[in-house]
Amino acid sequence: MMTSLIVRNNKIFFRDRMLVFFSMLTVLISIGLFIVFLQKVQIDAISQVIAMTPAVELVVSQWMIAGILTMTGMTSTLAVFAIFVSDQESKRTADFLVTSASRTSIQLSYVISSVIIGFIMTSIAFIVCELYLLSLGGDLPNVKKLLQLFGVIMLGVLLSAMINLVIVLLTRTAKAFSTVNSLVGTLIGFLCAVYVPMGVLPKVIQTVIHLFPVSHVAVLLRQLLMEDSLQTVFGNAEEAMNSYMLTYGVVYEVDGNILGTLSSVLFICTSIVGIVIISAILFRLQHK
Repeated sequence: MMTSLIVRNNKIFFRDRMLVFFSMLTVLISIGLFIVFLQKVQIDAISQVIAMTPAVELVVSQWMIAGILTMTGMTSTLAVFAIFVSDQESKRTADFLVTSASRTSIQLSYVISSVIIGFIMTSIAFIVCELYLLSLGGDLPNVKKLLQLFGVIMLGVLLSAMINLVIVLLTRTAKAFSTVNSLVGTLIGFLCAVYVPMGVLPKVIQTVIHLFPVSHVAVLLRQLLMEDSLQTVFGNAEEAMNSYMLTYGVVYEVDGNILGTLSSVLFICTSIVGIVIISAILFRLQHK
């Protein structure tokens, strides 16, 4: 029964063009901001310390694409939960309970659909972005890097789906969901340091970003996408490269130490487990 519900949820999402469009709206706004404003700001900043080359535009684009992929995972998984909210309001969930499906399996079907659709949408965004990077002179990632990139994308989608599950468990009406959807779409760019470089933000805001687990997905994607290009652009100018990486959130510095890749992965995994427990408690409280 749960498989049938997952298939149903997936069909509803992809048939609703407005739902697909709004799941990508924040991403489209970010791309517009990047083209109009953010790209020039970064290129100007880099050109002050090193000579301008075509590789600079590639680095800046890779930085932005890491943010776009992170936001796509968050907004697309949240959009799928609109189906859950709609079913709650229209009492269709009560109809499902007449069948052999339990309340838990019904809830799980929305979560699994959210993960499947989030991964599909983010993967499509990744392929489109890779084609764009190729047009700028970038290289195709090798198999190992592709596996790492898709692994991080999957981690980000899982984390986003669990965060969004908690959100929809707390906002059960379509009106409240619409408001929260707008807020999430706006805040996610700031909390992942996509709209504004981390280095220009106050320390307290930087700490908030460090503690926001989704921002670590952006960090991992930036490191994977930009690893080779940063060496090409900065070469032996190690100090300038380290300063750029800290300012633009390619690496995080906590208590004077650079946070390693494994630390970010563990933080994301721990966050997923913690949020699963929180959502399970919320679910039981609402249906005891």
